[in-house]
Amino acid sequence: MNIKADIKEPFDRERQYAAKRRAVILAAGSAFRRKGYHNTSMVEIAKTLGLTKAALYYYVKNKEEILFESHIMAYDSMDDILSRPVEAGVSGLTHLELIYREFVNLLTQSGVSLLTDVASLSGERQAQILARREHIEKRVTHYVVIGQDDGSIKKGDPKLQVFFFMGALNWLNAWYDSEGRLKGIDIANHFVEQMKRGIEERK
Repeated sequence: MNIKADIKEPFDRERQYAAKRRAVILAAGSAFRRKGYHNTSMVEIAKTLGLTKAALYYYVKNKEEILFESHIMAYDSMDDILSRPVEAGVSGLTHLELIYREFVNLLTQSGVSLLTDVASLSGERQAQILARREHIEKRVTHYVVIGQDDGSIKKGDPKLQVFFFMGALNWLNAWYDSEGRLKGIDIANHFVEQMKRGIEERK
């Protein structure tokens, strides 16, 4: 008899609350992505989730909090991808392809939305999100510079090269439909190929 299997985990109220709150933010972020931040009301979000408006306010205080947390979720996930170990001997371009593919997979398969409506955030929240975005851009730019140094990526302004392919990610959530004809893996393959063609040093 497996005694451990027979022992049920104690109810963890904080974990359950955190899980439900995350689900609320993901669903609301998806609604912002489809309809726009200003065109989506808390009532609509609650209806989508099958919650009363009062129940929704148990998890989030207002729309701005949802928008802020949606950005945080996206950048936390991207930081996790960028923190994975680099395989020895791999060129900067090859590693960048792996990262970019994971970014696309994140936005098409995890439910996380990379929203562009930063201007709707106020004060410290806006400053924090802009700082997080800049941090991600710097980390990605680092791999472009590595690729330029090892000859796998063409010379040029590395920041502009990053704006080129990261800009496509910013618009991905604006048109991607999980029920559409294009699957996430197909989009990832296409995006990675276009990114590679745009910055690869051809010999």
